[in-house]
Amino acid sequence: MPEKRHVVSIIVEDIETAFHPVSELLHSYASHILLRVGYPMRDVGISVIFLIMELSTAEMGAFSGKLGQIKSVKVKATTLKIELGDTNED
Repeated sequence: MPEKRHVVSIIVEDIETAFHPVSELLHSYASHILLRVGYPMRDVGISVIFLIMELSTAEMGAFSGKLGQIKSVKVKATTLKIELGDTNED
């Protein structure tokens, strides 16, 4: 399957419980992560993580499904509709 780029928004509502499982999963997919931005909102006790990832649609489904199984984690993934072909012009 061809790889596509995806934007993933992750909301961690209970940092104490979900921090380690989320970190471990992100570490296991590190080679697919092009951009990672985390925003801890300590005043309300949540953390928001934004990712840009490059993987197949099936792999994206598996990744977001695993994240969604973690208690107190919400995830939203959007596939970007752009071509990832060779842009090298001679």
